[in-house]
Amino acid sequence: MQGYIKLHRKILDNGVFADAELLKVFVWCILKANTTPNVVYGRKVDVGEFITGRITASEELYLKPSTIYKRLQKLKAQGYIDISSNTKNSLITVVNYKSYQLNEKPKKRNLDTVSNKFLIEVSAFKELYSVEMLEAFIDYWTEPNKSKTKLRYELQKTFDIARRLKTWSKNESKFGTKKNNVMDTWQSVRNEMLND
Repeated sequence: MQGYIKLHRKILDNGVFADAELLKVFVWCILKANTTPNVVYGRKVDVGEFITGRITASEELYLKPSTIYKRLQKLKAQGYIDISSNTKNSLITVVNYKSYQLNEKPKKRNLDTVSNKFLIEVSAFKELYSVEMLEAFIDYWTEPNKSKTKLRYELQKTFDIARRLKTWSKNESKFGTKKNNVMDTWQSVRNEMLND
């Protein structure tokens, strides 16, 4: 087992913290709980559960088996754990383990969805501007950053589509839309060199 666990501050207010042995047993339960489903001794053990016996727990916690039994029963009474025992061992379930222990990473943003939303917002201006200009505008502003987490327009402090389109249109009329193709440029330079 590796990694870390989370402890909520409410532990300070509910009596678990006041009893050192109880706190020790509770933290041990959280540390022992499975982070992935497993099968142990033929029993299905889900996330937040583990199988143990009083003797094994006694060896791991350096407490008497009777002390461990009492502390586990107290944790069960307080609603922190659930115990399902048979003649050989006990299945201990940490209550609400999934809600506060699993380290779920936030879902990765889908840039296609964000890009489509931007496209819909820009398409509202199709009556005012040419399709070619709007496509160039969309291509430019929906370029992702290096880490592919945000689009170019999202990196701006402010972004008003209407104003940006107006400026884009003015600049297009000033500078034109013709873009030199790299091959055309290379060929024209080559032709000039051959003519000299």
